[in-house]
Amino acid sequence: MPVYLVVDMQEDEITCFSDPSPQGYRAHRTVSFGTPLPVPAPFSCEIDTTAFKAAG
Repeated sequence: MPVYLVVDMQEDEITCFSDPSPQGYRAHRTVSFGTPLPVPAPFSCEIDTTAFKAAG
């Protein structure tokens, strides 16, 4: 299953898109920098976004 991550340095947030379909991604989750971002299978992990906050 493809997973697409978008890091928005201007808005200080990161979005994970998953569950693609012909009409687009059916699922997405956005968190502010500093908040962990869950990433679904096949990765099944969590991204620590703290470093993005420090870079902005």
